[in-house]
Amino acid sequence: MIRPVVLYGDPILREISAEVNRASKLDIDRLIDDMFETMHRAKGIGLAAVQIGVPLRIFVVEAHMKEENFHFRGVFINPKILSELGMVVKHPEGCLSVPGLAAMIERSEGIELEWYDEKWVYHKEKFFGTAARILQHEYDHLGGKLYTDYLDTMWQKMFETPLNLIEERKMEVTYLCK
Repeated sequence: MIRPVVLYGDPILREISAEVNRASKLDIDRLIDDMFETMHRAKGIGLAAVQIGVPLRIFVVEAHMKEENFHFRGVFINPKILSELGMVVKHPEGCLSVPGLAAMIERSEGIELEWYDEKWVYHKEKFFGTAARILQHEYDHLGGKLYTDYLDTMWQKMFETPLNLIEERKMEVTYLCK
């Protein structure tokens, strides 16, 4: 089921997401399916549960970039960044909760991450490049952060009016949102 994407300005995006309890009665499989379906419909490459109004520590990722021969898909439950690796690099980022905008954002070129997948299998792995960037972006959502929090002064000034339009829901969005 496609769920509405929560947009910039909604206070739930600033909440710290709670750990997913394996023993809870939450239909985690349904949530994961809904997240992938919502993300695909909105043409995103990552989606945190809080972006559909569910403040739990889970996100999904699916990105395919033919020119780079890059294919990455996964479900990340209760993830934790253990370390940041390499240099800090600047690349463009966008977000389904901040539609129509993108900015140059600095992030570590690599991370070491631990998490559980949809079958509750534990993983610990190092990621670099595009995968590391996507994971850091989605991980930030779990802590109530958006990529706009990292904007330098120039980008903050450029984003002031568009962010206000999004917050006031006066910007056209091509996917279901609230």
